[in-house]
Amino acid sequence: MILFTPGPVMVRDEVLAESSRQVISHRGPGFRKLLASVEELINIVAGNSDGLAAVMPGSGTTAVDSMLWSLVEPGSRVLALSWGDFGDRMVESLRRRGARVTRVEAAWGEAVPPGDVEDLIKGHDYVAVVHNETSTGVAYRWLRRLAEAASSAGARLLVDSVSGLGGEEVRMDWGIYAMATCSHKALAAPPGVGVVLLSGEAVKRLRGRPPSMVPPFMDLSSYVRFLVERGETPYTPPVNALYSLKRALEYIVDMGVDRYIEMHRVKAEVLYNTGLEPFPRDAGYRSNTVVALRAGNAPRVKRVLEEYGYVVALGMKATRNSVVRIGTMGATTLEQVSRLAGLLRELGQGS
Repeated sequence: MILFTPGPVMVRDEVLAESSRQVISHRGPGFRKLLASVEELINIVAGNSDGLAAVMPGSGTTAVDSMLWSLVEPGSRVLALSWGDFGDRMVESLRRRGARVTRVEAAWGEAVPPGDVEDLIKGHDYVAVVHNETSTGVAYRWLRRLAEAASSAGARLLVDSVSGLGGEEVRMDWGIYAMATCSHKALAAPPGVGVVLLSGEAVKRLRGRPPSMVPPFMDLSSYVRFLVERGETPYTPPVNALYSLKRALEYIVDMGVDRYIEMHRVKAEVLYNTGLEPFPRDAGYRSNTVVALRAGNAPRVKRVLEEYGYVVALGMKATRNSVVRIGTMGATTLEQVSRLAGLLRELGQGS
């Protein structure tokens, strides 16, 4: 079976083989060298020239919650943009943290352009947004402008780029305060590693912060302190998953980040031309990494595709029966994508 899900994804053989290495001590020089390599490579991919990456065991959700709870204090005013399930999860996490959340919504399949919220940012401490909404296939391609607007208003931009980084253009150097991602989406490594990219400003703040009420495992100040002072992680890391992530990041950097992003765009374009209606209404924000298509009887489409050896995902919540979501991430070839597109085209004609 070939995975075309929005994560986890197919992993190249050489990346997968790395995870079979013998485990090493996470308090020894071998691990410190491994972590330093992962740190250097992911900062290149994320365009993070003056910050660092907090690497932890877990999923994208682990990284997002750690970012929100470590950087947002109870009572902070947060403007949260949401047009999908993962935007809703950010809002819920912020509210549980005790933040005062102003929520700006758009219908699923749409997004709110920055011009509509720039005036609303004033008076808020943070702006929170999902860069690539996995539930709807919407890519928010105005992050740079949003970061500039937030900075002008004295706010800090927090980004969930779990399914974006690597497949959609994004750079921490645009003025993003912090960004969460993980190993098993567009970075195309096995699951198990959560990452929070921190700007230099965020690092400085975390290093100078006294102990907080954040659960220890989620407290990014510990990750920053251990990384800066010891070159280690505060808790046992997923060593073997990090071996694989290092190899996956080397592949991206060797190819070139822009070329790697373009590879995802080309795959997505093939799928957007099957005759099935894209779920995102505006072509300008249709994702490169998660292609969401209206499919009539989506469960039937999914079942038929599986009979041919292709695994895709259904829509989420209200779209479960009417949308299929197809990941372009991972070690799938353009030829495989084209075959899948042909099957979708036939299924669409027969519906």
